[in-house]
Amino acid sequence: MTAPVPAVAEAAALLEGLDPDEVLIWSGAGISVEGPTSLPSGPELTRRVFDAFFEAGALARVLTYHQVVGLRTSPLCAYDTTLPTSRLPRLETALDAAARARPDASPGTFDILDDVRSAVPNRLHAFAAGHLALGGRHVTANFDTCVERAYEARHGRPVPHDAVHHFHGSFADSPDGKALGATLSLIRTGFPHAEIQRLRRLLSAHRAVLVLGYSGSDYFDVDRFVAALPPDALHGLRVLWVMHAGHEPHVPERDPIALQTLLRRAGADVHVLCGPTDLLVGEIARRWGLEPLGDPPRRATADPALPVTDAERRRATFLLYRSLGLHREVRRLLDAQATGTDDPVELRAVRSRLLWEAGAWSTLRRMWWRAPADGPDHFLRAERIGASLWAQGRLLPAWVWLRRCRRHVAEGTDESYALEETLNRVIEHMHRTPDLRPLARRLLARMPEPVADADADADADADADADAAEDRSRSVAAYRALQDVRDSLGALRGGRPRENQAHAEESTTWFQETGDLQGMLSYRHRALRDGYRANGGPEVTDARLRESYDEIITANLFLGSKAGAWRTALLPGAHRAFRVHEYLLALATLEYGWWHRFRLLAWYLPRRLHHVLTGTRRT
Repeated sequence: MTAPVPAVAEAAALLEGLDPDEVLIWSGAGISVEGPTSLPSGPELTRRVFDAFFEAGALARVLTYHQVVGLRTSPLCAYDTTLPTSRLPRLETALDAAARARPDASPGTFDILDDVRSAVPNRLHAFAAGHLALGGRHVTANFDTCVERAYEARHGRPVPHDAVHHFHGSFADSPDGKALGATLSLIRTGFPHAEIQRLRRLLSAHRAVLVLGYSGSDYFDVDRFVAALPPDALHGLRVLWVMHAGHEPHVPERDPIALQTLLRRAGADVHVLCGPTDLLVGEIARRWGLEPLGDPPRRATADPALPVTDAERRRATFLLYRSLGLHREVRRLLDAQATGTDDPVELRAVRSRLLWEAGAWSTLRRMWWRAPADGPDHFLRAERIGASLWAQGRLLPAWVWLRRCRRHVAEGTDESYALEETLNRVIEHMHRTPDLRPLARRLLARMPEPVADADADADADADADADAAEDRSRSVAAYRALQDVRDSLGALRGGRPRENQAHAEESTTWFQETGDLQGMLSYRHRALRDGYRANGGPEVTDARLRESYDEIITANLFLGSKAGAWRTALLPGAHRAFRVHEYLLALATLEYGWWHRFRLLAWYLPRRLHHVLTGTRRT
């Protein structure tokens, strides 16, 4: 028997003195990639879903947009020599669009995972089954039941009750796949209370966690669960995380994954090994007296073939582009009448979004005035009319309209969150305008303090098992937007500038993870506003300031959002970054009200003139 690689031996020694039943195994899709299981990796599955359900070239288009907005992969460690590429869209986002495009199709959308449903165990599953036989327990993100099958094949009986837990569900519990955590609509609200409590009990009942084949990319539920733990909640817990790679095993200099850092913050003692998974698993199996792993059989993958019609592909592609905020692509399909729908309510919502992103706010307001006041989209009508007035700088009419509409909406609904957020944005902008600042201060003084932040509200709602189905239908985006503006108003109420960028940066990450590129850029814009002084402000060079503003302009224009691009001229320091003719172009391109254009020019021109005449420009 050959001696283990030093880094592997040192990692395995971290479990020295612990019985197998004191170690919890946490696994992901990586343990099911080897033959004979031969399931697709995450990237392979994403490409499979695009090939099956979307129009040809859709993935290439999305990757191009990712490249422009800066969503790129990065090497996991110093040994990783792969070049950065455009980051793949999130699998759950793609599956969500596919499932919504063909809700009544047979076979169902989740039959794309047929090989997962019928997968056979491999040597890593056999190791996990051996661990169960020694009293261990297993937590997995996987939908397959290979660990259970490996145990039954060896022992001739089912696994002990609760020995294996699938936190995203499994095909054993959801044969049609509809209840699996495979779509964005099911995972974006995070874990319900019962799941949070179960995972906390599992972690507290063990002295160590062995993480195998897990990418750590469950931002919406696992990351949020760990981030919400108190700082000492995992004190004394040792985490040994294997990041699978084909190069020589080594300990990376930094945490390659955000979840590892979150575990450390919660008090866990995290050790990461980057290298082949089977080397460490084989060494641990030897120390636990389990059978040697042996060599893996040859991998043989086969993508399930589903009958997807051209109409379903068009519909799925249209829904995907909408969810990703690719306005240029949405407009192209709308003009080509390739939306897959003739529903006037949906098409009105699509045109509304496109007009908003074009900065055609007067046109947008007229469109909604002509829409039925008692139609199925009357709440959206109310909010969009108010939002158009706000965007144009017609702040007092916007406040009156939104305040009146808000009285007729039930609390705790998406509509109430949207109306309250827009109403609060109006007050926030009033505070920035000299003519309306006195009114804004009076309104702020009369506003009640929020009981809790939006994320806490979302978690509390999700914690009520009886309301879980209702909670999962709520838009977390509405919570995030409302919390962002609440934080801003709190700063104004306290008489201080909002220089804490945490909310904007967290929301930027949230929208980035959902795949909503427009939402991500909107909060990048917000982070630039909040961080102007905190990140150097007047001390940063004019050239660097212009560069950061140009990045967001270019990305917005590429998505098809003129409003997102030219609102950048309203950011702090615009007098340093934009010449007079550029600023005038920005004001003329978007449909601001005339009085608001005067306000903006009155703010910009004296500052620009002073900046030029005093020679304070920095290069």
